[in-house]
This record gives sequence, C-alpha cells and structure tokens, in this order.
Amino acid sequence: MDAEWLKQQFLKNPDKTKSRLASDLGLDPPAISKILAGTRQIKANEYLGMCRFFNLPEDGKGWADQHNNHRLKPLIHAGLSEQDNDSTDQEWVIPPSVLQKRTSTPPEHIKIFCIEEKVMEPHFFLGEHILIDQTSTKPSPTGAFVISDGFAQFARICEYMPSKTQKDCQIKISAPGPHFEPQILKADEVQIIGRVIAKLQWL
Repeated sequence: MDAEWLKQQFLKNPDKTKSRLASDLGLDPPAISKILAGTRQIKANEYLGMCRFFNLPEDGKGWADQHNNHRLKPLIHAGLSEQDNDSTDQEWVIPPSVLQKRTSTPPEHIKIFCIEEKVMEPHFFLGEHILIDQTSTKPSPTGAFVISDGFAQFARICEYMPSKTQKDCQIKISAPGPHFEPQILKADEVQIIGRVIAKLQWL
C-alpha cells in the first residue's frame, strides 16, 4: 500500500524526484527505492514529510485509516505519561497483512519497544526496535519478554521455575550477555509487560 501510494504521487508530480525526496526526509536514496519496491514501510513521520514534499494535507492518521493500516505506538516508559510518549515520530504504520500472518492479537495490544542496553545481544541489539504482545504475560513457554521492576523496563528471557504450589511460583530472569547473572524471583516481584513477537529492522 505504501508503494502504490508513493508511486501515484510521483506520477502526479513528474517534476519531483526520488533523490530530492530522500534528501528532504534525511534518507539515503536507496530507502525510497525500497519503499517503491514494497520492501520497506513508511514511518508515520516520513509520511508527513512526504505530504509536505508533494504539497498534500498532513493528515497522517487519515492516511493510515484510509488504507486500513495499523498504527503501532511505543510502550509508555515507566515514569512518563501517555502524553509524553504520544508522538507520531515514534509510531509505525504497518499494513494488516503483515501482522495477520504472524499474530491474532489486536493491534492496540501490540506495542513498540526500543532496546536500550547490550545485555540481550545477540538476540536484540542496542537501539533495535521490537514488538511486544501485551496479552501474553506468562512465561510458558519460555521466551523473551519486556518486564519492569517498577523503575525501568527492559527485555529479558523469562521462564517459570517448578514449584509445588501456585503461591510459590518463581520466574527465572536471564539474558545472553556474559556479564548478566540470572535471577530467580517470586512471580509478584516482577511485572511482565508482554512477550516479544517481532523485531523491526531497517535494511
């Protein structure tokens, strides 16, 4: 959908060039070619820049709704309000077909999270964006989750530890980094925010 929309804008504006658009958006020219080829999605803030470039109304929300695209928002960081996090620069506009192939979770329960540390390498790298499913908060099966200690949020490998009763349930928190010491916590000592279901990467 992004590719067809952008192709139409270039057809309607033959005086506009891919290289000039890339320059206006602060992108490398190959990025525009990838969008036109359908191998790269348009971020919400890039779409607004394209509207300015093609002299179109800057209605990013209307565009996403018109094409039935999903607008995924970032996870609200601990200590910040939803208003502090509400920025179209941080949203990702994704066609429904991309999500529906992998998950049945409604898009409003899928959030974007940015990795801000190196302990999860090589699974997730510093600055990499991941998608989390907020409806999946039980580490069974074992997997990567975004969790909170009440002060910060971070990605970790979580797994249930065997226990005789539900009351004594414990969760093992680990990371592939060589300097991270695994921890075993009671289930009520950690908040599991959601399971990691995807990575978002620029190619």
